[in-house]
Amino acid sequence: MIKKILRGMLTLFLLIAICMMMLVFVGVGFVGGVVIKSWDSIDHIDLGQLEYREVDTWKQHLEVYSSLCTVQRGDSIDFLLDKLKRLEYQESGEFIKPSVVGQYSVGRDEQGQPERLWIYLQGFHFPGEDREPYQVELSVVDGKIETIQNDDGKKIDGFDLRPELLNALYDREGEAEAREIVKLVQMPDTLLQAFLAVEDQRFYSHWGVDFLGILRAAIHNTQLYLGQVQGTLQGASTVTQQLTRNIYLTRERRLLRKVKEALLAVRIERQFSKHEILERYLNLINLGRYGSQEVLGVQEAAQNYFGKNVWELELHECATLAGIPKSPTRYSPIRHPDRSKERRNLVLGLMLKAGFISAEEYDTNVQKPVVIEVPRSAQGTGGSHFLEYVHEQLIEIPELEGHLYNQGLRVYTTIDPSMQEIAERAVADHLRELDQKLRGGYSRYRNLPDYDENKNNPNGINPITNYLQAGLIALEPQTGHIKAMVGGRDFYITRQEINFFNRSVHAYRQPGSSFKPIVFAALLDLPPLITPATIVRDEAWSIDVGTRRRWRPRNYGLRYYGDITARRVLEKSINIGTARMMWETPIEENEKPAGLNRTLAMAKRLGINANLPAYPSVALGAGGLPLLQMTGAYSVFANGGVRRKPIGIHYVEDQYGDVLIENQPPAEQVLDPGVAYLMTHLMKGVINNGTGRRARVMGLERPAAGKTGTTDDYTDAWFVGYIQNLATGVWVGFNDHKKKTTFPGALGALPIWTRFMIEGARGPVKDFDKPSNVVLRSVDKNTGMLKYQGKCPEEDIIKEAFIVGYEPKMLCNAHR
Repeated sequence: MIKKILRGMLTLFLLIAICMMMLVFVGVGFVGGVVIKSWDSIDHIDLGQLEYREVDTWKQHLEVYSSLCTVQRGDSIDFLLDKLKRLEYQESGEFIKPSVVGQYSVGRDEQGQPERLWIYLQGFHFPGEDREPYQVELSVVDGKIETIQNDDGKKIDGFDLRPELLNALYDREGEAEAREIVKLVQMPDTLLQAFLAVEDQRFYSHWGVDFLGILRAAIHNTQLYLGQVQGTLQGASTVTQQLTRNIYLTRERRLLRKVKEALLAVRIERQFSKHEILERYLNLINLGRYGSQEVLGVQEAAQNYFGKNVWELELHECATLAGIPKSPTRYSPIRHPDRSKERRNLVLGLMLKAGFISAEEYDTNVQKPVVIEVPRSAQGTGGSHFLEYVHEQLIEIPELEGHLYNQGLRVYTTIDPSMQEIAERAVADHLRELDQKLRGGYSRYRNLPDYDENKNNPNGINPITNYLQAGLIALEPQTGHIKAMVGGRDFYITRQEINFFNRSVHAYRQPGSSFKPIVFAALLDLPPLITPATIVRDEAWSIDVGTRRRWRPRNYGLRYYGDITARRVLEKSINIGTARMMWETPIEENEKPAGLNRTLAMAKRLGINANLPAYPSVALGAGGLPLLQMTGAYSVFANGGVRRKPIGIHYVEDQYGDVLIENQPPAEQVLDPGVAYLMTHLMKGVINNGTGRRARVMGLERPAAGKTGTTDDYTDAWFVGYIQNLATGVWVGFNDHKKKTTFPGALGALPIWTRFMIEGARGPVKDFDKPSNVVLRSVDKNTGMLKYQGKCPEEDIIKEAFIVGYEPKMLCNAHR
């Protein structure tokens, strides 16, 4: 019996041993296959990107450019002269035809005003083509470009100026500079020790892959899983492996990538010395972001975070930088100084344990605060919220993963720097005026300090949360290109206070009455439920919304207008009239009014992806949505019902000039051209006769359409509007959506919009083209009926737009 049991156990043991051997062979075969496949893919990788001479500066960083600037007839001569200075054109002392590329000369009249210009245009590279230099001659009338001729004497409509570099680095004097390579001998020993202590303690003893480190991490992580130790998961990537990841590979957590990383690390160790590898690592490591700039390398980090060169760093500052790579966002000394200090002290502890520093040095440095000093000028370019937005878009492009900041990519954006400057100035100037009005209004704001003085006061109140903020988006309707973006009031408040949050893109705020055009577009969409001349009864009104509750919308000033046309409902922004037109429509299969269903569907067709409530209050802008989406929706009206998805990135090129990404979203006809024109015709009335007429008072002369928006509690002020080639939206309010202002959209947002449009709009003045399926009819503005010749007062007659077949048939009978 015992023999049988022993024989059975021996058989079982042999079977287990055979199975384990089979698993080993299978595992070896699998790993071998992965290694062979990985080696084939990394064997051809050129390690030349890690080569440089001592005199070189680093050429692998990302460059971000503006759009082309097209100068057209009708543009302001002041704009052109300012643009030429920005692009470093040189003015010649007398009015002669320039002989040198990049020169211009100005002929002036007796009053000293420009009347003629000669420009020798610079040549430049743009994705897909290289522009050659040539000369143009311009004539100027009343401060506007009247004619443009090329050097053959042929009249042309316009010419292009080169894109501007947006993300250049700046030194202490504000001069552009390149990233410099810092030699290892220039770096303090404590910096090298700090990085090696936390990132790769066995750097000088392994050959690219640290197998002991892998075993140590595996044991620790197993104990952590079993609850035997406390802490966080440990990794075992060496400095060399991290270098391969930064330069050549993505950060995806897959076995194949890990194998490639290890093999490539071995290749690098065979070709470069330890000294060279560590030097390149410290010049390339991602150390977070300062504002819109990616901080790459210890020299750039030292300058950005501490206002000094790397060789001037103190021990605690070296440890701070060494703590960042594990998670550059989480341990950012700007965004999260407390976490940064905690991580820094961990690094100091590892340095103490490794014998790099003494106990006294440790005790002294762990007590020091994380302080960000004032360094180089960080505000060399405007549009920093836009650069943040571009960064967010870039990291979503799969083809660029892992290569953004190490391949010398050039990104050509859609932004217009001149418009951006105008937008930032319009926002800043008007918010200062609103600050003064707040101090004279609500008692809670009576002691509000001057914004600029407070911003520079280290003991002042929080400038982001205690003052009005604003957002502005400007789009080119025909392309969807974002031409200007302001995400808040300033970007750099102080060195340690950065206004990162982009309110134009990420803030979901209630749009109030600026949502009403979406409702009107839904009701006018074919087959229409209303026309601009439809009469609605404006009076006290309520509806049952269930659970024994009634919804009672109110008009501004509690005023009622009786019978009123749809046009006047929109022009005067009448709440009850809008709500009744949407709600008092046929009930559909989902047991909701057709007007509500159409409104929600129309919002999505126009590019509004926010989750809007399926309640009657949506007619008055009850659902929160971003300014970018609302401005994009209005741009559809400006573009004849054609939607172009808003974009900020046009092209991405590699360092050799090859186009990697060409971004031009398709044109989608989401609204009938006639309905789009009806919306424009109605909203032109808002600016000429309604709640937006302040724009005309302020001097806007171009044909324009738009709509104000104000929430019931005055927490949000909006104005969204457009001319033929530019759609712009503005929001004003506090960060805290519960803090009230005293400003409706016409006072809070419209003046910013108007200032921007007057100064920023360029090109010939054009009205909106009327499609063939739209007719104009003379109607009585009060009754909506056709004009009765000789009976209706002329002051009551307007030209109204209708879709062919849906115009009124009855003559006005109010004056018979």
